Amino acid sequence: MANKRIFLESRSGSTFYTLVGLSSQLKDYRLSFLINKLPGFDLVRFEDLMVSVPEAGDSVAFSVYTCSDEENYNSYTLLSNRSSDHFLIPAFRQTDYLLLIEGPFKKQQMDRLLKTLRTIPEILLAAEIKPESIKQFESLVSDLELHVMKNIKKVTHIP
Repeated sequence: MANKRIFLESRSGSTFYTLVGLSSQLKDYRLSFLINKLPGFDLVRFEDLMVSVPEAGDSVAFSVYTCSDEENYNSYTLLSNRSSDHFLIPAFRQTDYLLLIEGPFKKQQMDRLLKTLRTIPEILLAAEIKPESIKQFESLVSDLELHVMKNIKKVTHIP
C-alpha cells in the first residue's frame, strides 16, 4: 500500500499577505472615506478589534475597516495602529494605520497602490512593510480573521 502525503500550506506566509504602513493625522473614518474615493475600494467599518495590552491592564480598541476586491481575489483591511497611548504594533510607532492585503498581490500592483495612496494629500507616508519584520504577525492575522468573520456573521445574520 502506497503512503499518502498531505501538505498543508501556511496562509500567513508573505506570499498571501501584503502590508502597507500609512501615516496620517486624520481620524480613521476620514481616512477610510478618502481611500474609498479611490477605485476598487469600499471600506466598511466593523467593530473595534480588542487587543489585550499588559501595560494598560485591560483590552485596548483598534478600529477596523474592510472590503473585498473579488475581481482580483484580494481583501483589504485598514487597521488603526494607535489607540490613545498604545500601539497595535509598537515597533512601527511612526505608522498610524496598517493596510493589510490578503491574497495574491504583485509588485506592479503594490507600486500602483502606493502611488495612488500618495495622491491623497493627507497621507504623509505610504510604505510597504515586510510581514516577516513583525514578531507576532501570524497571531495578529489569526485574531483579525476571527474578528472579521464574527462581524460578517453579525452583518449577514448567520447563526
